Amino acid sequence: MTQETGFPEQTNLLEKLAIATEGETTNDQVVDVINAFLNSQVVFPSVDKAGEDGSVSPLMLQDTDGNPVMPLFTSPEGIPDDFSEAAPHVSVVPGSAVIQSVTDAGIVIDFGSDHQFGLAKDQVDAVRREIVNQLGDA
Repeated sequence: MTQETGFPEQTNLLEKLAIATEGETTNDQVVDVINAFLNSQVVFPSVDKAGEDGSVSPLMLQDTDGNPVMPLFTSPEGIPDDFSEAAPHVSVVPGSAVIQSVTDAGIVIDFGSDHQFGLAKDQVDAVRREIVNQLGDA
């Protein structure tokens, strides 16, 4: 896979993921993960390099019910090797940009790891609505 160098370490997001996935996840822990995610850079495998307009075709997976899910990672090294054939490129984006642009899928952060954390499409939609509401109140 092609990779960006100098990717910032996501200690706060990794810490929140580890805490939230230790056992029963509380609502406060979910909020902590979402807030850390929104303020972090994440990576995702993409089918092609970003176009001139910045558009990319991210690798999409399906959950057990057949719903689309976008795998995201806290570092390029976390992307499974078997993704590289279908999606040989890596895109780096703020978590907030993912929430704004992913309108028809769920997300899963650090897919396949012991601290994997997912949000279904309706949860992603709810986070996006909350951000829009907060911006409207500002």
